[in-house]
Amino acid sequence: MASPPLSDTIRLRQRKSAGGSDCSGDESIVTLASKLSELFAAGYQHDDIYGFVIPLLMQGKVRIDLEDRSERLEMEDQTQRMPRSGAVRAFEDLVAGLSR
Repeated sequence: MASPPLSDTIRLRQRKSAGGSDCSGDESIVTLASKLSELFAAGYQHDDIYGFVIPLLMQGKVRIDLEDRSERLEMEDQTQRMPRSGAVRAFEDLVAGLSR
């Protein structure tokens, strides 16, 4: 049996807050794949998304400031963090999977 795609196994705790406040708003769990699909659907570009996914995969957490809100994303399983080369490869594989 094939293992699930990496993007489906990386689960994120997502906290959203309006207008750049301290990210103390609603918290939910999403997969990395679903988060990226949401951002691409909202019109964000590859380079913009790359700019926060690589640090997320390397450090395990990141804060992103979007047009009308801030979000804090944190990997639910910190053991899934990876070196830069692995993060870049995972991101490119994920983007290729989304475009199929």
